[in-house]
Amino acid sequence: MAEAGGQWRVAVVGLGGIGNSVLHRLVRMPISTLTLIDGDKVEEGNLERQPLFAPADIGHYKVDVAHGWLRLVSRADLRTLKGFVDAANVEFFLKDHDMVLEGVDDLHAKQLIDAACGKLGIPLISGAVHQQQGQVLVTHVPGTDEELTRKDLFTGRAGMEQDGCDMRQVPLEVLEESGRAMVGRARSIMLGEPVVNGRIELYDGVKQSWMVIAPPQ
Repeated sequence: MAEAGGQWRVAVVGLGGIGNSVLHRLVRMPISTLTLIDGDKVEEGNLERQPLFAPADIGHYKVDVAHGWLRLVSRADLRTLKGFVDAANVEFFLKDHDMVLEGVDDLHAKQLIDAACGKLGIPLISGAVHQQQGQVLVTHVPGTDEELTRKDLFTGRAGMEQDGCDMRQVPLEVLEESGRAMVGRARSIMLGEPVVNGRIELYDGVKQSWMVIAPPQ
């Protein structure tokens, strides 16, 4: 992991609504390498909730479109990996990074990313949204409870409605608040400020407020 105040190698996995919200906030942070990981192409249904993309981008890979925008505003070494995370490639995709920000929809992919980050010793900031709710979780930051995993925190079985998310049901404000919180945690890690592994932060889009669930003792 990079030293506090140094240059960081950061991977962003998933360039959907959360990824869009994260990327435009990362560009002025001390990042030496920024890797974009996604296998999706831009679709018309993405445009309302993913402002980095325009109608002319439909049919193009999201990582390529985002790379084209970022190279105009970021000084980082930009890299792209076209593909979806699976058990065969997750460690290859994430190795050689100092931090991972993840906003994928698939809960199985989230677990794979969390397990890989734990094995590789990489801090992970995970974001999720469902209808009016946003969620941010940090794991594997060196220190107390760095061994905690997503499976330790979410022991129940996910319902079908939770395994994936229709972004059309998620207000843009919920995506923006989730992305803002994720980048805030990234900034804290970069500065060496205290971050709590396993703490779940929940945003209520109806009340427009956050609540915190402490990690198990």
